[in-house]
Amino acid sequence: MFLKRTNWLLSITIAMALTLPFLIPRIHSKLILLGLVIWAISKPSYRKILRPTKLLFVVMMIILSALLGLIHTSNGTYGISIIETLAVLLIIPLMVESSFNRYDQESLRGIFLSFVVGVLLLNLTSLFFISYDLWDPKNLQSNLIVANNVIVRIHPTFLSMYISFCMFFLVDQYFPLKGQDRARLGWVVFSLLILFVFLFWLNSRAGIIAFVAGSIFFIYFKWKEKCRVIGFVVLALFMLLITVIPFSRHRFFEAPLMVLKGDTSGAIGDPSVYPLVTRLQIYRSDLELLKWPEILYGYGTGDFRDELQERFAANDFERPLAENMDSHSEYFAQLHRHGIIGLALFVALLVIPFRHAMKYGSPLLGAFIILFSVTALFENVFSAQKGVTFFALFCPILWIYAERQAEDRKTESEGS
Repeated sequence: MFLKRTNWLLSITIAMALTLPFLIPRIHSKLILLGLVIWAISKPSYRKILRPTKLLFVVMMIILSALLGLIHTSNGTYGISIIETLAVLLIIPLMVESSFNRYDQESLRGIFLSFVVGVLLLNLTSLFFISYDLWDPKNLQSNLIVANNVIVRIHPTFLSMYISFCMFFLVDQYFPLKGQDRARLGWVVFSLLILFVFLFWLNSRAGIIAFVAGSIFFIYFKWKEKCRVIGFVVLALFMLLITVIPFSRHRFFEAPLMVLKGDTSGAIGDPSVYPLVTRLQIYRSDLELLKWPEILYGYGTGDFRDELQERFAANDFERPLAENMDSHSEYFAQLHRHGIIGLALFVALLVIPFRHAMKYGSPLLGAFIILFSVTALFENVFSAQKGVTFFALFCPILWIYAERQAEDRKTESEGS
């Protein structure tokens, strides 16, 4: 009976991965709650699950710091909503820890593949909501975002992170191609082509930077000699493409140069320029909040955003104030919420699995952490379910997957 229940847990987790890209947060939250209920009635061994691990300890300390942050906050409603979002960091890993240790790599691959399918479905479905000429890449770029918001409100940076991870997984699984994999070459290349095109068309600056950083790590630690050279050549061609295509060159080079020179008077409506101006205003306000003694313990779980709005008003930054924008960096957000303590806990949550990746030789886990770490430089990844669920779901599964891959490599080497 217990095995059947854990099979249900596997099915629920596959459903979580499949639907994460395109289900609205409140529906996806209900799916997570269903998984929690099934996990609870499956009578897990709590003593085994709650064994003291570094990762679990850091997660619990993050949630504890958020709870303590409610003590010195006046906006308790927003503080509680933050804690509800962070709770996913504990709920999903406990479910994973209690059920997936008994499954082989094929079961774990099924979760990753379901996520790949979900990302592909979201991107392909978005084409039906685009009425612009597909031969105009600039129009398609801007309206892909609108189309995805028709289906589900997902930030381009998060979607770019999803796409990048899917590409790393497919490459990790099927390249270099072995004899038995050649039958899968068609759909693998098709999937990679679709993912590449949408990553490029979305043209999220943060997403592309994260992809390049993750790719450098992945290529270097995944392959050697000829394969490594080929990998870096492909990455170089991708970066060259960014500089050659006019709308991409404008977004990545010309627009930032205009902002640095302060020459933005004629580009107020340019979607490649004004977000940069706004982001610089936000970062200036972020830095102004880093003062003693709040830099030590923060402004509280719920008050940091209100404090940021006050800085926007004091600096006369109209757009971030009107749109009630956040810190646009999880590192700043942690400093604002819980000071140096919160930042240290967040960094530890990234460093521990990265060290695990290096220990067990898992470029996929390492690239995942780099993707998430770089994205966190530009977005509040733990304030949105699309970010926190992505980390909570795949980090523990990749943790287990890395150990299984290391065991298989050891078995193969002993057998040979």
